[in-house]
Amino acid sequence: MKRRRIQWWAIVIISISLLIISGCNSDSEPAEGEAGSGDNTVSGDLRVAHNAQPPTLDPHMTTAGVTSDMSRIAFETLLTVDFDYQPIPMLAESVEQSDENKIFTFHLREGVTFHNGEEMTAEDVVASMNRWLELSAVANEAFGDAAFEEIDEYTVVLELEESSSIALDVLASKEQFAAIMPKEIIDEADPEGVKELIGTGPYEFVEWAQDSYVHFTKFDDYQPVDEPADGLGGKKEALVKDIYFDIVTDASTRVAGIQSGEYDIAFAIAFENYDQLAENPNINLEPVYTSNMDLIYNKRGGLMEDVKMREAVNAAINIDDILQASFSDEELYLSDSGYMSKDIRHWASDAGSEMYNQNDPETAKQLFDEAGYDGEEIIIMTTRDYEHYYNASVVISEQLEQIGINTSLEVYDWPTIVDRREDPEAWDLFVNAFPFKSDPTQLLQINPDFAGGVEDPTVRELLGKIRTSPSQEEAKVYWDELQEYAWTEFLPITKLGTFSSIYAISENVEGFTVGQMGAMLWNTRVNE
Repeated sequence: MKRRRIQWWAIVIISISLLIISGCNSDSEPAEGEAGSGDNTVSGDLRVAHNAQPPTLDPHMTTAGVTSDMSRIAFETLLTVDFDYQPIPMLAESVEQSDENKIFTFHLREGVTFHNGEEMTAEDVVASMNRWLELSAVANEAFGDAAFEEIDEYTVVLELEESSSIALDVLASKEQFAAIMPKEIIDEADPEGVKELIGTGPYEFVEWAQDSYVHFTKFDDYQPVDEPADGLGGKKEALVKDIYFDIVTDASTRVAGIQSGEYDIAFAIAFENYDQLAENPNINLEPVYTSNMDLIYNKRGGLMEDVKMREAVNAAINIDDILQASFSDEELYLSDSGYMSKDIRHWASDAGSEMYNQNDPETAKQLFDEAGYDGEEIIIMTTRDYEHYYNASVVISEQLEQIGINTSLEVYDWPTIVDRREDPEAWDLFVNAFPFKSDPTQLLQINPDFAGGVEDPTVRELLGKIRTSPSQEEAKVYWDELQEYAWTEFLPITKLGTFSSIYAISENVEGFTVGQMGAMLWNTRVNE
């Protein structure tokens, strides 16, 4: 069978004018792809205040973002994503794919060493990838019963039953990522996860003090790739001896800690603290678009089962006011109708955008009448655990009340929302956020298993066509068709907008880079 080799040499150093920007803004700031000032001496430690406790540090086991944030410095994958969300090699030196995108052959880098001192070979990759295929719902949906097989010591192959335009995107996914571990570690794993955390990354795991910190230290035998740093790929250097992720769930404590110098970097700065920290000359702020915020409709029960009711709500709301109330500063949000991030350019779409942000109360009233609405109470669930969810929900409730719609705003903690959203009799609307995905088939908003349900044959059919298209170009045509259908005929959600995650960085930190794919703590140093 004729095969073509994907050329990976065209990786370029991205300019600072792009959305993905370096964490250090001084005149001496290094270009992306360079580590610090060129001095690769290692000293000191880096204290990072994270807002969440990880459920596990085994990346095969969870989609939790905190697990990815922490474990990506210790574990690596066959492929990863660059600044443009394009898949690029990491532990694979190259990949070949058959003309019909059914057979993917991975040629592994030689001489890559695990943290236990053993060389990575094909048997480790096959064991790791097949475990990931079993545990990842996204991988299972994309690849079915396919499995990785060893060809020789440094070559593995994945053969699919059908063509796949998304295979490389899924393999490079940043959440519940396909970490490569030693075969013996995989073989000893149980339903709770692996018993040892051993990867190939620039830092190795030392200790997890529950509710306190997670500690990693420099891996002296790390072998970086000989390419410029690019997104989650390219050259990585450990420029501090130790990294501590301090688990700091209270937002005000993270703010106080970054101001006092207790922390070098703080994740998830609250939107209401943005202006306060922006005035501090010793702190650099990096707001980076990472997530969509959507209004979710209950399509399994209640009033919102009727698409006419969903259309009425969509027509009624003023999204500009909702985003302003949620995020206050225009630097922190973006009005955008696309389900996929506009910066993931090979999937970005504006199909159906004419239905976005209509702010048309008269049309909304007419649609409510056509739906037979007779004053029934519309239940909007929300939470104070995420103030932007709450603020958005309050404005939506007020806007509907202004045109004579009866709403009930029910406030719960977030775990209760997660439970109640599975009950089709308990709610009609709620606001939720979703991190960017690398391809449309991974979007929870149109997944039939997610809250509210998307049991629609057209959606399922088009998702199947996207998965099995022989080329990305053909898949994009089906994705445009699906987003158009979602906005104009089915309306599973109302996309509200895109918003930023805010990172606060001490002025003493150099080389830290953050983008839509997350924070990159390699190539980062702390100047004394």
